[in-house]
Amino acid sequence: MIGRLACIAAMAAATITSAGAWPAAAQPPDLLYVCVQDEAAVAVVDTVSKSVVRTVDFQALGFTATAKPHYVVVEPDGAFWYVSLIGANRVVKFDRQDRIVGHYEMETPGMLALAPGNNLVATRSMSAVNPPKRVAVIDRTTMKGEEVEILFARPHPMAATAAGYAYTGSLGVNQIASIALADLRVGITSLPGAIHSLVQFTVSPDGKSLVASTETTGQVLVFDIAAPASPKLVKSIPVGAMAFDPVFTPDGKFVWVPVKATNQLVVLDTATWAEVGRVSDANLQQPQQVVFSRDGAMAFVTNNNKMDHMADPAMAGHTMPGMDGTGALVIVNARTRVVEKAIPLGKNLTGMGIRAAR
Repeated sequence: MIGRLACIAAMAAATITSAGAWPAAAQPPDLLYVCVQDEAAVAVVDTVSKSVVRTVDFQALGFTATAKPHYVVVEPDGAFWYVSLIGANRVVKFDRQDRIVGHYEMETPGMLALAPGNNLVATRSMSAVNPPKRVAVIDRTTMKGEEVEILFARPHPMAATAAGYAYTGSLGVNQIASIALADLRVGITSLPGAIHSLVQFTVSPDGKSLVASTETTGQVLVFDIAAPASPKLVKSIPVGAMAFDPVFTPDGKFVWVPVKATNQLVVLDTATWAEVGRVSDANLQQPQQVVFSRDGAMAFVTNNNKMDHMADPAMAGHTMPGMDGTGALVIVNARTRVVEKAIPLGKNLTGMGIRAAR
């Protein structure tokens, strides 16, 4: 497969499993790239029509059926998008016509974040039992980079700030690493209590707060990052076990948190950090990630609907599916918090990315 990548880049225009990519001049205002992890595919969804416009098939691109596309980030102008392939040990760069234009090789990549200085930062997959204690800092233009030692085991969550810092945390120990991207200095912050299993981070639109979700303790942790090298824990909110990828609404007034143990979305008011709502619907089956439309009107939610999971399947209140089912992209009206549509896409929907708000 490695030797085929150069050829793939030249012929990728013929591998899109639809009528073809949109011409650059006719690009829709916002496209959502949704990982269908267990089918080695990424579904491309028009967020205006709320429909699938094409599917990127990684087997047609020369990868194996176990490539496992896991997480996606998109350039603010939509010109390029990046996906972590757990099973192919690569972070791959595509242009807006879904042609491969570069890749970076690393063991079991997981979460991704766009960062200042034209950087792309990548962590390790949750499914990796003993991955390197490093994260990758990659130049987005050349797709060359280096791995930075962060000292603790199983680095998984990732977020970056306009102030030039990236943050990761551990699934195995209660530690967070801050990485100064200018010189790659690493600082370690330890957290009290039981092992949280830090899942994912998000940064507030004003850059003042870092929010973390935890799998085993079911907490949302809020950090003050006024001193970016030393996050300060200021609040802990219980939301339920298997709390996954938190996200701020575009106006910064709320954080939405998918909670797999209850198959719900928890809504937190960032002024008080009080829980102000829960979204429940039969289509929410192990929700993993939420992405908002740029105007904040709609929330798009991926769902795993998968039999196995890293956490204890017997965890109270959580019913595992009897088998791996089809996962749906669930669309929620963010104002009414009512599910308006569910689009079945395939087995095990995980991460997704959308053109960033400008």
